[in-house]
Amino acid sequence: MKHFTIKLMTVAATLLAFASCSKDDDGPSGKIDLKVQAVAPTTEDKVSDYSQFTVTVSSERDGKTMTESLDASGSATFNLDIGSYGIEIRGKENGKEYFGTTGMAQYGQSTTVSVDVENLSVHYTGNMDGIVLSELFYNGGTYGGTMMHPDQYIVIANNSDREINVSGLALAQASNMNTLPCSDLTSLLPDYVVAANIYQIPAGQNYTLAPGEVYVIASQAQNHTESYTPNPEKDTGIPVDLSGADFELADNDAAMSGSAVDNPKVPNLTKVANSMPGGVTAWMHPYGIRPLFLFDASGIEWSSFKSQNGFTYNDRPKKDAAIQEYQGYKVPTNLIVDAIETTSATTPYWGNYTSKSLPVTVDKSYVQATIEGCHHNTFMYRVKGTDGKFQDTNDSSVDVKIEHRSDFKGYPEGWRNE
Repeated sequence: MKHFTIKLMTVAATLLAFASCSKDDDGPSGKIDLKVQAVAPTTEDKVSDYSQFTVTVSSERDGKTMTESLDASGSATFNLDIGSYGIEIRGKENGKEYFGTTGMAQYGQSTTVSVDVENLSVHYTGNMDGIVLSELFYNGGTYGGTMMHPDQYIVIANNSDREINVSGLALAQASNMNTLPCSDLTSLLPDYVVAANIYQIPAGQNYTLAPGEVYVIASQAQNHTESYTPNPEKDTGIPVDLSGADFELADNDAAMSGSAVDNPKVPNLTKVANSMPGGVTAWMHPYGIRPLFLFDASGIEWSSFKSQNGFTYNDRPKKDAAIQEYQGYKVPTNLIVDAIETTSATTPYWGNYTSKSLPVTVDKSYVQATIEGCHHNTFMYRVKGTDGKFQDTNDSSVDVKIEHRSDFKGYPEGWRNE
């Protein structure tokens, strides 16, 4: 996705300053013309006539949206108040769906914004097609004043009508933060997503899911309630029992605090790589700003993959930190089985949502991973349609919901028999 740096004219800056002092609720005053131009980033994305496409501009200040039709050349112009806006373009041609989006950006003068509009029919079609992320638990609570990470987990589901062997399925965390984008990483989109943290369901095994069946993957497959002493004044939820998980990381590099505890009854994921900066970034960032994705690694020989797909990039671990050098691996988008672009509107150290970390062919939009803040037992789940299957339109803004769950018990031993 293209990035734009737009300098405010002196008069616009004056208006902004005046408005912030005198009418905080109304925002900056003044009108601009914002011309939106659809662009095909590759030959596969070319559209001969955009006149059946629509473009929607969303205001960050009040959430209001405005929608116009594009002309045949792919352009439309909006007369807007000075402010921050996000842009989405949608349409179909010859039965193919196209989509393009930008993050929120501040516009202080009339300008033209080019938006990459991609062909969404280009996606993974391998043997694991139909596996989806059905639950994500990024946000353990604050228990007795201590932030929880070890009770994080995900659930994967077979959303197809056939059996699927998920042996070799890899779980990865996008290195790019969608609140603090790194140009070294976003420049590889939409063809590659860089990941420094990769774990894999052991390859060469028989881990077959029947239609509708699920596997629970835990950070640590323990009953996290056993060492919990309730503290109503400080608790933001209750720990979950993950002793019945199907797989666990049990990896000190992903423990985030203290040492990982291994459950000998539960198979461990194979650690392929974990070179992401430490702390809260280990495998599930509690603000969701480095989205998780699943990819088919059943045919990958890792030493060759690392040699061919190794990628060095320069990034900062948080807003005010110095730029450092990191090592990750380029994962081809056509291997991505499923993903959810999680983020947070406000974070203490990493900024606010700016632009996507995942290609729009994987997820058109994004979903908030937090409600009140991190560590509030925020449970994220994929909704089901009328047919009883999980909704999978590759648009997390409609496919995924979040809620605070203070009474959720998790997945204890024997949960399938209850």
